[in-house]
Amino acid sequence: MDVSMKDVALRAGISTTTVSHVINRTRPVNPETEARVRDAIRELGYVVNPVARNLRSGSSRMIGVVISDLSNFFFTDVVLSIDSVLGAEGYSLVYFNSDEDRERERNSIESLILQNVDGLIIAPVDRDCSYMNALIGDRCPCVFFDRTPEGFAGDRVLSTNRRGVLEGTELLLSRGYGRIGFLGSRFDTTMEERIVGYRDALIGNGISPDESLILTGTGRSQSLNDLKRNDCYDLTAVLVEERRVDALICGNDLAAVGALSYIKEMGLDIPGELGLICFDDAFWLSLTTPPVTAIDQDSAAIGSTAAQMLLKRLGGERAPWGEHRIPTRLITRYSC
Repeated sequence: MDVSMKDVALRAGISTTTVSHVINRTRPVNPETEARVRDAIRELGYVVNPVARNLRSGSSRMIGVVISDLSNFFFTDVVLSIDSVLGAEGYSLVYFNSDEDRERERNSIESLILQNVDGLIIAPVDRDCSYMNALIGDRCPCVFFDRTPEGFAGDRVLSTNRRGVLEGTELLLSRGYGRIGFLGSRFDTTMEERIVGYRDALIGNGISPDESLILTGTGRSQSLNDLKRNDCYDLTAVLVEERRVDALICGNDLAAVGALSYIKEMGLDIPGELGLICFDDAFWLSLTTPPVTAIDQDSAAIGSTAAQMLLKRLGGERAPWGEHRIPTRLITRYSC
């Protein structure tokens, strides 16, 4: 027997209008009420009827995109590229920011499934994505980008993270820096690959990695203004003042914001007192004094590749799940 929105409303003890607002995100709903609605949806197995959504085609022509941190310029650039490709094919995008929160990610995906999206593109919060098997299953194709999912099968698009940091570390070594620190905003599968590249470069040059020079922050999402004094600001102080690094690799631009804030406040000479490289070539890195050497991710290629992979799945492709690695590029400026 089909479950209706009215059944969900009765189970949750609220009106069908409120259930509609939760599903369609048309109006803010009290968090406790929203939780009751989602519990009722799960208990009853309610799924939006695609025919009711689009009588002519049975397709919503909508793609759900869930990104992990809207404050990260990289994700914004990727989504713009996704939108360009899918928009040209007649799809509309529905965006959610999971804010580096697993429960928020779950609720976002659940809302998108209930809206009958034709496909999903996700930058996952955590390594473990096994919960998506019950939530997404085979309801629609899913493509991941930036971070490697584990426990759920899907196509994925990633940068050559290890190679990019390896090249950056080797550049610092070639310019005479010997005590190089690594700073990441959070520890995830992507940052792990970058740290491997850092270690491999040191080992390849006969240097035993000092694990005390590898620090990562909590990774919690923050406003752009708050990033200036985030935990990466404090970790930079530790690396410079206590552990006496003479160069620093920032694992992403969020780490670079905190690091550069500390460097500017302390009046450190770059590159004289401290060499600096950042993974992610955010637009502002070329505007600093001096401009910062960067390991550039091709965000446009990552976004367009993810979109094209999804289009192939929507077109009926049944090939094994694939992984595409988009090459990084070392852009040498004047910070090292």
